[in-house]
Amino acid sequence: MRLTATAAREIHRLMLEATARYGREDFIAAAALCEQALSLSPEFPDALHLLGLCRWKSGNLLEDALRLLTRAQELKPGDAQLWHNLGIVREQNDDVPGAHDAFQRAVELNPGNAESHYNLGVTRAALQDADGAETAYRQTLALDNRHAGAAAGLAAISETRNRLEEAERWLAIALREDPRDAVGNLTQAQLDFRGGRFGQAATRLEVQLEHPLSAVNRSLTLGRLGMVYDRLGQAERAFDAFMQAKEVLHTLLGEAPDDDLYGLAVAARMQRLFAVLAKDSSAPADDTTGIAPVFLVGFPRSGTTLLDQILASHPRIVVLEERETLRDVLNDHAISDSRLTEFAHCDDGVLQKYRDGYWARVSGCMPERPRDKLFIDKLPLNTMMLPLIHRLFPSARIIFAVRDPRDVVLSCFMQSFEPNAAMRHFFTLQSTVRYYTAVMEVGRQALSVFPGCMHRLRYEDLVEDTAAEAGRLLAFLGVEWEPAVLEFHKTAQQRRINTPSYHQVTQPIYKSARQRWRNYAGHLQPVLPQLQAFVDYFGYS
Repeated sequence: MRLTATAAREIHRLMLEATARYGREDFIAAAALCEQALSLSPEFPDALHLLGLCRWKSGNLLEDALRLLTRAQELKPGDAQLWHNLGIVREQNDDVPGAHDAFQRAVELNPGNAESHYNLGVTRAALQDADGAETAYRQTLALDNRHAGAAAGLAAISETRNRLEEAERWLAIALREDPRDAVGNLTQAQLDFRGGRFGQAATRLEVQLEHPLSAVNRSLTLGRLGMVYDRLGQAERAFDAFMQAKEVLHTLLGEAPDDDLYGLAVAARMQRLFAVLAKDSSAPADDTTGIAPVFLVGFPRSGTTLLDQILASHPRIVVLEERETLRDVLNDHAISDSRLTEFAHCDDGVLQKYRDGYWARVSGCMPERPRDKLFIDKLPLNTMMLPLIHRLFPSARIIFAVRDPRDVVLSCFMQSFEPNAAMRHFFTLQSTVRYYTAVMEVGRQALSVFPGCMHRLRYEDLVEDTAAEAGRLLAFLGVEWEPAVLEFHKTAQQRRINTPSYHQVTQPIYKSARQRWRNYAGHLQPVLPQLQAFVDYFGYS
């Protein structure tokens, strides 16, 4: 619609006044002025843009804000600030991939905007792209060397990658510019924790809790405070902090979905799959490539990361850490008993298709994998997929890591995991135990049904006599002894470790985590009967 000169002048006046009102945080008046402008020109992008921001700032109107900003972007695709604001609203609307794409477009259109680079880094971190986040944070600081958020983000990445001196340098900037920065204080507390300065860490975290925090940062702060109290021998205060941390996340995220690929319903189906496989006397052909992976499974917090580092220290072994390499076959067949039964009886051609898909996923995760090395696929929760794995790779060897079930359940409850669907089972002790028993029952059946391909290794035995247990494990894998496996902590310092154990496995073997459950026996008492069968079965009575 072609505007008259009078209408154009009126829209200009309205937008100037709306912008001024917005700057004074009078969002209701600013929105009304934008609506007046839109009554004269319904597709005026600047009015749609500002009205969307007013809806966002007014609270509880994110869907409307997103609609308005999206339409404005369609009308004015070259506006970098519009893309930036669209990214913010998408992120607020829990669309992290969409927010990432918007911030990516914003920095392409205006490479000199430090805030767009910073927000791009935040979304990359949320999408588990630490390399990309680090690049974006560094670009932010190249444009604004006093940016507290970017410096704190770099400090957090450096700490998780065990670059501790670098983390301290970035923290000096972050906390100088913003002493209350949540990520900066969490990271500084973690450095204090790692340095044995537990009192300093506790004080810093306690002070943080006195200030407004996002739900995720409050949960992380409480969880880390619980770990500090645990080290200080204050078990009651520790457990209370863990409870509060999980309650915050539980309120934010809700119950774990049972029908997720790693949910309770799938675990139950996998248990039933054993009976289906037992009725099928025909053995599937092995992979036509003649190669079978080794699977390292168990349950989270059972020592799988320690085993990962030990094995990765061997020059003839390569380990892929915690990637969902089986997702293709799971998406197709884990969704129902009938589809699993279909998979149990499928022909060798179908199996080979899924094997090829598996190796394609491995190559995507590890494109430079040396083909002459023994490949180990480490994902603890693949325990519940063992009957499917055995059907897919009949000659695959399986390392089954176990630990005292009481310590495992307590440790899972204590840890601050990435809040994905599977980890949402750890919000309460009761749900943690329910998930443990469902997953480990599949493992227990697998030990009975196909014991010849499985090597059970207890965490407590490994830390008691690492050389002997590592030697038996290497013999099971058919590789020669290598003294370097006992220097695993040196290997860990050079690797990127994506589990909560990233800082623990950079140390030599320690035994302090054994029998920790006894410090919390009173809290565990209601769930101990449910664990007793596994305590007995794995020899911890």
